[in-house]
Amino acid sequence: MNEHEARALLSIASEPGDERVGALVAQFGAVEALSLVSKGQLRGAIRDRLTKALASSAFETAMSRLTEVGGAFLTPDDQAWPASLDDLDLTAPLGLWCRGSGDVNDLATSSMAVVGARAATAYGERIASEVGSLAAEHGVTVISGAAYGIDAAAHRGVLAGGGRTVAVLACGIDVAYPGAHRGLLERIAENGLIVSEAPPGGQPHKRRFLVRNRLIAALSSATLVVEAALRSGSLSTANWANALGRPVWGVPGPLSSATSSGVHVGIAQGEMSIVADLAQVVATVKPVEEADSRQLTEDELGILNALTRNSFTTDELIAELRLANTSLSTHEVLAALTMLEMQGVIAQTASGWKLQ
Repeated sequence: MNEHEARALLSIASEPGDERVGALVAQFGAVEALSLVSKGQLRGAIRDRLTKALASSAFETAMSRLTEVGGAFLTPDDQAWPASLDDLDLTAPLGLWCRGSGDVNDLATSSMAVVGARAATAYGERIASEVGSLAAEHGVTVISGAAYGIDAAAHRGVLAGGGRTVAVLACGIDVAYPGAHRGLLERIAENGLIVSEAPPGGQPHKRRFLVRNRLIAALSSATLVVEAALRSGSLSTANWANALGRPVWGVPGPLSSATSSGVHVGIAQGEMSIVADLAQVVATVKPVEEADSRQLTEDELGILNALTRNSFTTDELIAELRLANTSLSTHEVLAALTMLEMQGVIAQTASGWKLQ
């Protein structure tokens, strides 16, 4: 069994985000990790599931089903693997089961997660749909979970605008969940991708939804929370995005709306930036090419790439850029900032420099 097959089998036998399995694979490789688990290196449910998988046709069944739906199983050795997932360290996925017409790495390069309440209001769904349309217009991929409410509205908005979108599922890529979204999922596969850590045929359950949220955050350049109650699962996506250093935006709603209370608290506590202009939010993750990169210097490109991830003060930008170029002087950074500001590409705000 090679590394690719071993990762697939471990993906079938383990639950997503298991740090113990991730640590073994990181240290020994998937083939050796598989051997160690089967010999009892990890005890409990994971060893039982692996023993069962090895003794059954689970691997062959999953691969057969993957072929039937025209899918693929990607690992970090594949060119299409998005490097942004490596930020998850030991909780990074062992692999991704994918179905659709897109390339994961390409789609994730300039992307925004749009998440929110399943029991969304008409206002929330309108905002999510509008964001999807704006994203399509600017070439930004929308990443969400294909759930009722905000997720579905965002997916439909980008599809209506002729854009690309990715649905990250808590079940197998061949499982329509919720069932009412079977048609939506087929459209997503035609215009983007459906991805999951769960093997084909895998059924959704509560823990998988929560763990799935880390993938949405890691695949995306930024996260937008449209509506979320105080105990909303969407807030876990925002928490993961913050932990990974990705920008997080929150759409304010009526003060009396319980559906927006989680967003309001996030904004008040500084965990989300308040959305005043949807176009500005989309602009934070738009492709650098839109800033006419042919006329930009290497220093200016470095600044723009840094600002696609977060806002920075001048001192923070200097420190960030010097990590990549130790010979870069403060004067050179200040000169590049001045030129970009004059061109209207970036602006200085109270919280730091941001893309326009």
